[in-house]
Amino acid sequence: MASGLLVNAYLAVVARNLTPAEYGYFGAFWSLSLLVGFGAFLPVEQELARLSPSAAMGAATRVALGLAGLELLLVAAASPLLLDPLGGKPWAVVAVAALCLVSAGQFLVRGALIGSGRLAWHGGLLVVDTALRVLFALGLGYAVVTDSAGFAWTLVAAIAVAHLPVLLLVPRGPGSVSTSDFRRAVLPLLFGSVCAQLLLNGLPVVVAATATDSDTAGRFLAAFLLVRVPLFVAVPLQTALLPSLAKLSREGGRVLVRALVRLTAVLAASGVVGAVFAGLLGPRLVRLVFGDSYVLAGGDLVLMAIGVVAHLGLIITTQALVASALHTKVAQAWLVGIAGAAATFALVPDLLLRAELSFLVGSGLGWLTGMFLLTTSGEDRRARRPGHRVDLLRALRVRADQLRQGRR
Repeated sequence: MASGLLVNAYLAVVARNLTPAEYGYFGAFWSLSLLVGFGAFLPVEQELARLSPSAAMGAATRVALGLAGLELLLVAAASPLLLDPLGGKPWAVVAVAALCLVSAGQFLVRGALIGSGRLAWHGGLLVVDTALRVLFALGLGYAVVTDSAGFAWTLVAAIAVAHLPVLLLVPRGPGSVSTSDFRRAVLPLLFGSVCAQLLLNGLPVVVAATATDSDTAGRFLAAFLLVRVPLFVAVPLQTALLPSLAKLSREGGRVLVRALVRLTAVLAASGVVGAVFAGLLGPRLVRLVFGDSYVLAGGDLVLMAIGVVAHLGLIITTQALVASALHTKVAQAWLVGIAGAAATFALVPDLLLRAELSFLVGSGLGWLTGMFLLTTSGEDRRARRPGHRVDLLRALRVRADQLRQGRR
């Protein structure tokens, strides 16, 4: 929670030192940083945490470096396309490339700390990282820097200073996990992680690239970041819910679905409350946090708030699919969400409206798809339960004996 508040403080400091147009360019960089970092390296962190650093640190490092190298090639190839949403600033593109490297170290450290049971160290490191971002941004503001590329480097510097020294201190064991095994485990997670980041963080980049008025992109980003504050609890929420969801799945598909229906009702009620709050107080709160230059209508914030609730539902439902061992269904839900968002953005004419509706429709379609796949996959779920698997194998053997006897 402390790190989440510091992230918002960091973004507010940056916004108050930049014009809305420059903040729009910084927002595109911020979204790219989440795609480069969380999208690519969160699966490495998760698998390293699961296996422990003593068993997999070497394999995780090699896979992370391979992903960083691939990202560098993609950034180099896409640099002409990245210049426009980043305000035509080459140093901002270089900062994205630098993030490819420092993010690899960042998520290796986080996975190693979690995997070795040092959760207090992990939480403390998150606070140090975000506090450094605020301090570096305040320093640039004091120096009267008004260029978005300069503030982009505060993020790179904070991640590097907080994490890379710790990476040198992480103990490395004999390494019983091979690089190929680690890579095979990470690849399925990578697809879902990238899709999730595209749906959540792709819109600010697209808005910055397509906006005819740069100030509009900055105002959209400021409001979008503020409304998304509830999503800062999404990651710990997933971790807390997964054991309970797995237990419900073992008890039976109907039990799990009933629990999710009740949770859907809670989220729907939260959506109504959030929409009313966003419509009445949202515009004033945006100006209070980011400054008087950031003005957006209450209706825009209402659509964003409902989209955030739908995205929370999508996250929880995909975790229920994971708990039910339906990993391929997770990818299908995210793909439907991405496709829905892309189609909405292409069809709706107004820039702000199509951005807001893209997030809402994409998250909502992904959520509904996940619920549909969960409720219609009862046989798959039962087949994954150990007791059912034994019964199924026994039935298959009996049927095979019957067929052999019929041939004699």
